[in-house]
Amino acid sequence: MFRRFLTGLALRPRVTWGVLGFLVAVHLATGFWDVGHHQASWLGFLFGARSDSTLTTWGGRTSWALHRHQAWRLLSYGALHSGLLHLGMNALALLGLGRITEAVYGGRRFLYLLMLCTLGGGLLSQLSGVALSVGISGGVFGLMGALVAYGLWHRAVLPPALREMFGRRLAPWIAVNLALGLPLSGVVDNGCHLGGLVTGALLGPFLADHILDNRRPSSRGDRLVLGMNLLLVGWVLVGELWR
Repeated sequence: MFRRFLTGLALRPRVTWGVLGFLVAVHLATGFWDVGHHQASWLGFLFGARSDSTLTTWGGRTSWALHRHQAWRLLSYGALHSGLLHLGMNALALLGLGRITEAVYGGRRFLYLLMLCTLGGGLLSQLSGVALSVGISGGVFGLMGALVAYGLWHRAVLPPALREMFGRRLAPWIAVNLALGLPLSGVVDNGCHLGGLVTGALLGPFLADHILDNRRPSSRGDRLVLGMNLLLVGWVLVGELWR
């Protein structure tokens, strides 16, 4: 089991890098939008915060838009970031966790998990009353929750090295990040983080993985997960074009 995990870890995490490239491209596009609409200078494009109007236009999760039945924003908000620091912190976390998650579940299930956790984070953010939310951090917390829950659920059969990685090494990071968000509740969307974390913890133990012999993904399951990924992406694209 550990050799299979190391083999997956040694492979290039193509989906993780693809998601990171997409996030960077969207951030650059929102910067050009701000400059073109006189919301920022070129210096602001590089280092400044994106305007609320631009983030809302591009799909940020806003309370009023959800009340107008624009539910696709519960997922699209994850592609947007308020500034370079926001993007950089989430990108670093996603790179580390995505590499591990791809090694466990494979690229398709990693992407499916990331999107569903982002969706769960957006839903709890909406319910908690945050006016505007952007960023992939709900999905990142979801990856942490999924890996810890996976390790706990299968602890009886996992080798000690993996039990330690998914437990004592990763679980404290969840507690630390949740605790850091409490005094920054006016800046950090704790509802989004918690929603993503819970979603990941619920899904993580039950997704087919590449480590356990009796849970290896089937070709039919792979096609189903790919279809679900395409449906989620299509849902956002249709919402963006026809709002």
